[in-house]
Amino acid sequence: MSNTYSAGALPRVAVDIGPLFEDHWTGIPVFTRRLVQSLLRHGGIEVDYCYRLTHIPTESVLKAIRAGTGTLLRSEFERNAGKSYSLIDPRSHLLFPSVKEFFSVSRHEASTVHDVSTLVMPENHVPENVDHHMRPLARAIATDDVVFCVSEATRAALKLVYPSVSNKARVLYQYVDWPDDFATIERNLPPPVLGRYAVVIGTVEPRKNLALLIRALGTPEIRDSNLRFVVIGKQGWKVDQFMADLTAAQRNHLMFSGFVTEFTKYRLLKHAEFLIFPSIYEGFGIPALEAMSLGKPVLAARTSSLPEVIGDAGVYFDPLSVSEFAAAFAEIADERKLKELAPRATAGAAAFGWERMAQPVVEWARGGA
Repeated sequence: MSNTYSAGALPRVAVDIGPLFEDHWTGIPVFTRRLVQSLLRHGGIEVDYCYRLTHIPTESVLKAIRAGTGTLLRSEFERNAGKSYSLIDPRSHLLFPSVKEFFSVSRHEASTVHDVSTLVMPENHVPENVDHHMRPLARAIATDDVVFCVSEATRAALKLVYPSVSNKARVLYQYVDWPDDFATIERNLPPPVLGRYAVVIGTVEPRKNLALLIRALGTPEIRDSNLRFVVIGKQGWKVDQFMADLTAAQRNHLMFSGFVTEFTKYRLLKHAEFLIFPSIYEGFGIPALEAMSLGKPVLAARTSSLPEVIGDAGVYFDPLSVSEFAAAFAEIADERKLKELAPRATAGAAAFGWERMAQPVVEWARGGA
């Protein structure tokens, strides 16, 4: 291996791309892909790629990014690990975009904390899930140079539980990018035949707080509205319990799309009036930024990272109050309010760019504060 640590050489960071081995990229795999692309675009450091401390060729990673899936990347790794693939240089800075799997194997290490809901609201998780997240966290904090947090809210929550992280926790914001051809394809298709609607994105689980929206269907503000709620996600058994008590008219306000492709999500957001984000807790809340990137305001719970991400491009409510939600819904559903908020949404999303994501990692690699 050539000596990349001579005077004047750029610092080198090995990014663990384990999340990119997934067949379908959502959540953390998409975060990892955006992180890789932002570091490459920045150009201020040398970037290597690894999995289980094994070096993976750059072209294999870029090929997977172009394909949008890790199927072939995983297959190549299984064929070549221990043969043509070598171990990473321990002098590299080693960055885990998610949970840290190896400790004290490199001179400088960092991991990324996406969600501390298992810390701040463990009652909404099964004990096995809490244990899975908690066990490696304390050890990662102890062995990391830097702990990257996906929002200020996540950093503040982490510092409350682990005060020792205060001097090493830094914020690593994500950004939104849509495939270049989405806008072109969209222009050549008719709009969805759904009437006026707002989008709700999220899996059906307690902290996503879909039950609040369902209870609010009986309020005058929503009952008398011509807006429907399109929920991107499948309808779970707990939702069935709530739906059983609704009238036919109330049920007509609610539609579940089931699983959709990224392009279908893009289309649904593009033609929506606004996004509804009732979650009790979010580490970052990428759906809000996705909606804002398309000029859509957000009706959001006043909690965790959501005000930090959405800023003045939204209308907020107490996530435990049906009456507050209904009042906020009536405010944002007004066409004059939507027109006022739309440019704020676009500007707010633009503030989260690839440069902003890359910079904290580059500063760490260069030894900055």
